[in-house]
Amino acid sequence: MNVFTAVVWVFYFVILTVCLLEALFPKWCWKTFESWKATKEPPKTYFLRKRVEGIIGAIVITAIALAPILVAYLNN
Repeated sequence: MNVFTAVVWVFYFVILTVCLLEALFPKWCWKTFESWKATKEPPKTYFLRKRVEGIIGAIVITAIALAPILVAYLNN
């Protein structure tokens, strides 16, 4: 494994972690990163949307990370 591959895997892991945090704890993420710019808490639909975005992001980043492995496996 070369340095570039290791950096890419760390990048994937960080993005996946952020997506999972957003999917599992949308209210905590809002309080931590966005509450300073709001005058009141957003509606429940905002948190539902953030949760769905986190799930979709986790699925996409997992597919991107596993695609080269699956292609190499299928070519052998």
